[in-house]
Amino acid sequence: MNAKLEYCENKLEIIHFCHSQSDEEFGNPYNCTFQIFVVSGRFQGYADGCEYDFKEFQKMIRELKKLVENQAKQVRLKEIGYGSEILFTGDGRGHIEVSGTVYGEAMEHVLQFSFPTDQTVYASFIKELESFV
Repeated sequence: MNAKLEYCENKLEIIHFCHSQSDEEFGNPYNCTFQIFVVSGRFQGYADGCEYDFKEFQKMIRELKKLVENQAKQVRLKEIGYGSEILFTGDGRGHIEVSGTVYGEAMEHVLQFSFPTDQTVYASFIKELESFV
């Protein structure tokens, strides 16, 4: 399963999302795996082996909805494998900056990125994220 956020020539994708119900039931917080692909200007990066807790993922989606509705200022997704992080920061007027750091395989490569978006591109992204749940 994939979710894509695109604005102009910039892109953020959550790719190959997989949730292990049994790991979650056993209390293992590493119960989701996925990759992150970012295109920011002329730079791009791919974070493989990302891990996350499903309950935190569900919470992140709820918070992202609030951000788009100007009811929150910032939403953070920080995966617990290598620590790749994505921040969504709203200005309260419909503009949302996407920024963060993604780490490549074994943390040998790093991409720090930032690009602007607006709330109009989030409906399909959030719908795709919700399809993971």
